[in-house]
Amino acid sequence: MLRLARPLAGSRVLVVEDDADSRDAIRLNLEASGASSDLAMRDQSGFWLITKIRQLFPRRHVPVIAVTGHPFPLDGVLRAGFDDVMQKPADPDALCAAVAALLSADDTPDRGAG
Repeated sequence: MLRLARPLAGSRVLVVEDDADSRDAIRLNLEASGASSDLAMRDQSGFWLITKIRQLFPRRHVPVIAVTGHPFPLDGVLRAGFDDVMQKPADPDALCAAVAALLSADDTPDRGAG
């Protein structure tokens, strides 16, 4: 695990996961890489959530990675509004690297402004 580099230091990550063990594992891995994390309730699906995020923030890009145990096709997940998708169980280093890459690529809060 990337414990020394802490590539996510100062980042805040929302973890949405319906399985408590998976949620805790993801949270611990992100926090070990320096991120603080919030946990969301499991009342709705990730597809419902991404739709709401994109509706609520149409001019601001909120980077989102789907980590799923379901065999959704990549193009369908991306079309739904996710930026990336990883299969469970996600490799901790790969997950943290993917989050770091999205955060560094998304340093402009507004898309299409102007």
